[in-house]
Amino acid sequence: MNRMFRALGSNSLEARLNRRMIAIVLLVFAFLLLILKVQYEAERDTLRDRSLLAQAADVAAHVTVTGDGVSLSLPPNLDDAYDRPDRQFVYLIVDREGRVLTSSHGQQALLAPLPEAGSDPYFSLPDLAGRGTYYGVTASLGRGETPALYVQVAQGSLHEDVLADSLVEEFLERSWHFLLLFGIGVITVTVWTVRQSLAPVTALSHLARRIGPANLDRRLPEEGLPLEILPLVQSVNRSLDRIEEGYRRERDFTANAAHELRTPLAVLKANIETMSGLEEVPQLLQELGGLERLVTQLLRLSQADNLVLQPGETADLHDVARAVAEQLAPLALAAGKSIALSGDGPLPVHGNADFLGLALRNLAENALAHTPRGEAVEIRVGPGPAVTVIDRGPGLQPGEEGRIFERFFRGRGDAYAGAGLGLSIARRIAVIHGGSIETGQEGGKGAAFTLRLPELPQPRPL
Repeated sequence: MNRMFRALGSNSLEARLNRRMIAIVLLVFAFLLLILKVQYEAERDTLRDRSLLAQAADVAAHVTVTGDGVSLSLPPNLDDAYDRPDRQFVYLIVDREGRVLTSSHGQQALLAPLPEAGSDPYFSLPDLAGRGTYYGVTASLGRGETPALYVQVAQGSLHEDVLADSLVEEFLERSWHFLLLFGIGVITVTVWTVRQSLAPVTALSHLARRIGPANLDRRLPEEGLPLEILPLVQSVNRSLDRIEEGYRRERDFTANAAHELRTPLAVLKANIETMSGLEEVPQLLQELGGLERLVTQLLRLSQADNLVLQPGETADLHDVARAVAEQLAPLALAAGKSIALSGDGPLPVHGNADFLGLALRNLAENALAHTPRGEAVEIRVGPGPAVTVIDRGPGLQPGEEGRIFERFFRGRGDAYAGAGLGLSIARRIAVIHGGSIETGQEGGKGAAFTLRLPELPQPRPL
């Protein structure tokens, strides 16, 4: 129930439609109840008036006027009704001056003033003799504008017709819980109907959420959609076609440029190496080395962008970290530095071992570039599916945390001759694996980069 109320309070299309439908249902209910109440009041008064007129006619039919006065001889059933101890039925025979000639229960006072010609003959007594509300009518016993005699009759609150009215009132008062349940049922059906009607839109939103750079070939289904949504879905699919084409061209350009530049650069480098007698050869070799690293990084970036993980593909993070440490150990020793590996294995994760190694190698190379001679770079495996690379450098500068992963960004241009793509490639590989790279600062050591991956799902027991 709480979930349903939270859903109704959201800003989604489904919540908006539900709120409006519920408001319409409540307004309809209120309008119907108002109509029922007005209808009930009108019918109740009409039935009561008819009953009073019939009661007055019954009494008037048994009145006899003689020279000696007025006599009333009621049949046994009427006589018993007007003789009831609870005095639920009352009658009076009065003359035009308002004198009571005969009455039930010895009533000597008029129940209501005699009406004038053309006025309303009905009346009510809020409390007659301490027995509750009475409703009555004054009817003439003769013809003409000033009849000689009048009959007044009244019914108490326990009269059968009045009792029926009370039962109706009680039903309206006590049936609120039934009406409440009925209203909740109508609202529930309304919410369910809206949800089912919007089910295609919800399914489309889930499918659209799964479309990313790694699967731009996916499209939203266009079959069986409402006519109002179909043009939007078609426009989205056409936009995806254009995005996929542009993304493919970008990947092809990067890959082609890297492959086309790599071979002539290698040939040029080999030729220059043979010109050992020239003083500018070392400088040229250094520049060509930078170009070669740039091309290599562009090629790796293109490969990372095209990486697609297979469902059952796994890798051991500890083995990956050990292989990276072994590869970079000679380079570190040549620069007067060292690499230390810590942590226990195995540590299986869902991922591609080669690309995870590439990401970790880029992090380690970045750490070596910022570590002074005589210091060590630490590669720490764990805890959990994570590998942390810690250098002994000055650490990150304030404000660099959000920019160091941008392509071609180099925080310190003189720190190393990199192209500024290593950290970007590492983060791209981490994202494709469903993970991330976190930055931090080790006390007294330097910057720390943690490659963190999702936990490998455990197989369900049979």
